[in-house]
Amino acid sequence: MPLQGDLLRTAEVWSLDDLLSRCIVLRVDVSRSVTSRTALIGECMIELRHLSADRLALGYAGDAFNTAAYLARSAPTMDVQFVSVTGDDPYSGMMRTHWAAYGVGDTYSRVQPGGHAGLYMIRTDDNGERTFQHYRSDSAARTLFGPGQPGSIDDAIAGHDLVYLSGITLSILTEAARERLVAVLAETRRRGGLVAYDGNYRPSGWPSPSSMAEAAARVLPHTDIALPSLEDDRLVHGDRSARDCVERLRAAGVGEIVVKLGPEGCVIADQTSSEPVPAVPNARVVDTTSAGDAFNGAYLAARLTGAAPRSAAEAGTRLAAEVIGHPGALLPPLNRALL
Repeated sequence: MPLQGDLLRTAEVWSLDDLLSRCIVLRVDVSRSVTSRTALIGECMIELRHLSADRLALGYAGDAFNTAAYLARSAPTMDVQFVSVTGDDPYSGMMRTHWAAYGVGDTYSRVQPGGHAGLYMIRTDDNGERTFQHYRSDSAARTLFGPGQPGSIDDAIAGHDLVYLSGITLSILTEAARERLVAVLAETRRRGGLVAYDGNYRPSGWPSPSSMAEAAARVLPHTDIALPSLEDDRLVHGDRSARDCVERLRAAGVGEIVVKLGPEGCVIADQTSSEPVPAVPNARVVDTTSAGDAFNGAYLAARLTGAAPRSAAEAGTRLAAEVIGHPGALLPPLNRALL
């Protein structure tokens, strides 16, 4: 039978001889990890970042896309697909070119005729902490999992080894679209894939914290890897500590948990044990935008390529420390020639 705690689960029943012949190691099927297929679901937006009071820099970012970009950066041979909807405006076209430069595919991202990309503006204070202004209420990405999405896209998503989403992904969907997404997550796991979820919370995206908690409650039973930030879960779920967060997620049935604690590092846990992992000491802070997204991308890349949870968390903290030393959500792409 499949080993308890395997990262890459399977619906097959294997004998001991089967296990030995496939060279399975305790948490990762290495034969699949190098070519893992991943699908990350969410919205990428136009980013306008203040350089001064009256000068702005143009970019493209969004929490799930940022994680996709950092996953692709950390595991260049992996197939990383971003699932969204863009418009047919010039900025949406430039956005897709931007995705390719970061090694992220758009095979399952539809183009909505007459649609357009959402936009956000970002300011950072002297400590590198950021504030956002979003203009996304009628962006094309809000039609994700809506009536215009062919069933073939749902089927294709469910065929991936890992499907990733966030609380912000949930915030842009209608209630009916969320239910359709939950069905895709359930089908992903039925086929042997994994689901990873970060309960990223933006108050402007929800009527109340309790509405976000209700949406999360539909996703958590279908989640294998949870990557929350304690800062968010305090607001949404009332968790007072990393231990509270771990216990709540264990009760929901999540098998692998990483609670991000900002400058204090993180706590990694499974159903029976937990341990702290410190942040990189004395990291220079310019802009904390996307630190958690970078951590998620590096962590998932490491886990899918055979690393143990602690090693994966250390990879996440290293990349997050690098990211906060640079302005903006994304480090420069490795393939700048595409831009």
